[in-house]
Amino acid sequence: MRKYIWPCLFFFLWNTPVWGADFSPLISALAARGYDEAYLKQLFSRQEVRFLPEIMPKKLLHDEYKLNYAQFLRPERVERAQKFLKKHQSLLTALEERFGVPKEVLVAMFLVETDLGRYPGRYRTFNVLASMALSSNWEQVRSYLPAGLSAEEEARLKAFMARRAKWALKELAALLTYCRKNGLDPLAIKGSIFGAFGLPQFVPSSVLHYGYDWDGDGRVDLFSLEDALASMANYLAAHGWQKAKDQEAKLRVIKTYNHSQPYAETVLRIAERLSSAGG
Repeated sequence: MRKYIWPCLFFFLWNTPVWGADFSPLISALAARGYDEAYLKQLFSRQEVRFLPEIMPKKLLHDEYKLNYAQFLRPERVERAQKFLKKHQSLLTALEERFGVPKEVLVAMFLVETDLGRYPGRYRTFNVLASMALSSNWEQVRSYLPAGLSAEEEARLKAFMARRAKWALKELAALLTYCRKNGLDPLAIKGSIFGAFGLPQFVPSSVLHYGYDWDGDGRVDLFSLEDALASMANYLAAHGWQKAKDQEAKLRVIKTYNHSQPYAETVLRIAERLSSAGG
């Protein structure tokens, strides 16, 4: 009988919610938003679904100012961006004419977001958003946070966590809508640890609002270079790029894409170098 113990145990663990995670609150919340409950139950019961308790703590402790944006200004990175710009000159020029966003700015942002498409992320976006939406319980994530938090810091993090869980539920709903409209499997999409996905790293609600079907195949595919770059250009245009005449105005537009000042400054510096190199 012993030889059957491990297979049986494996089957039990594989078919039991990870770490006791109960997704029923999310199913109920999404059903209340109009999503089919039977479909939701089937989706959440799939083997790919995982509760990731480390996601919310990572978001709570994330500090954009500590990221090494200087790496994107290294000569070899800028040179690769320049080669990318030349290789896709026709597409980028067409996008610039259509949306009014300089091709150098698009390439610079694309470099910073996913290293020109090399690293779109490895986390299932569905799991990231579901885990974050489910992580409004402080005790559920406390062990993943540093010891010795002050009362003030703990209160701040709890408030942020509640807001972020609410945001994640909204984005999870948007992901389901996006997948339904484009005939995609919600569990097949992978992206960052914070819920952005595709070559341009859009969150689902941004895809619904600004995603652009440039190649005309009837769907917005953020893993298609044409759709990804067009969606980025459409986003910047919709947030006022053509009216941004000075440096500060351009920074404000880029910061709607990523609220980080170092991010926005890096994008413009790369774009300037691409322009001066004759892009």
